[in-house]
Order: sequence, then C-alpha cells, then structure tokens
Amino acid sequence: MSRPRRRKMHYHASSLHDGTVIAAIPIRKPAPRILKRDGFRIDADGVATEFTRNGRELSDWNNETRFRFQNIIATNLNTRRAIRSLVLPELAALHEEVANLRAEIADVSEAIAATKRG
Repeated sequence: MSRPRRRKMHYHASSLHDGTVIAAIPIRKPAPRILKRDGFRIDADGVATEFTRNGRELSDWNNETRFRFQNIIATNLNTRRAIRSLVLPELAALHEEVANLRAEIADVSEAIAATKRG
C-alpha cells in the first residue's frame, strides 16, 4: 500500500523583524512566472512572501487579538531557550569528539608515514 501523497504547503507570512512569525495563511504555490515577475523566493519553510513589521500594535491594550500574538511570541522564546539548553551542549560535545578523532587520525597517518619511510 503506497503512502498518500502530501504536497508541500506554501504561505504568506507576517512576522516581526527578528523573524518571529505572528500570522501565516496557506496559499497555492505561485506559478514560476509570478515568482520571476515579482522576485519572490520560496524559503525552506514554504514561505513565499513575508511581510515584516515592528509589532507596535501588539502592545496596544485596545487590540483584543494581542493575546494570541503574545502566546506565539512566548512559544517562540520558549523554543529558542529549549534548543539552546538541550541541543547546543550536545553539539559542543560532538564538536569536541570530532576534534579528538581528527587528532587521532592525524597521529595514525603520521605513524604510517613514518613506518613507510623507515
């Protein structure tokens, strides 16, 4: 039984200047001529167009939708913190291990070269 075909989603996104996406709507993939005409580039996440803004309206007490945006921003910050605390130490350990392996390989190849000369 074959897997169901899944198409990649494409979006118009509204984001803050730091890259936090606060709203996105799915769209059909723009035609190649539209991409060329308007100078769009679809990024790895499928965002065709991204509109950045400063987010000043999110601090407006009269804006009733600000809570949704504040939750999105909080989720973004929590994700960054989790990645920083969980992933980055592991990457540092892997980097150190790779450096040690490279040093060992250099020692072994130097020893092999010395035996061939001698």
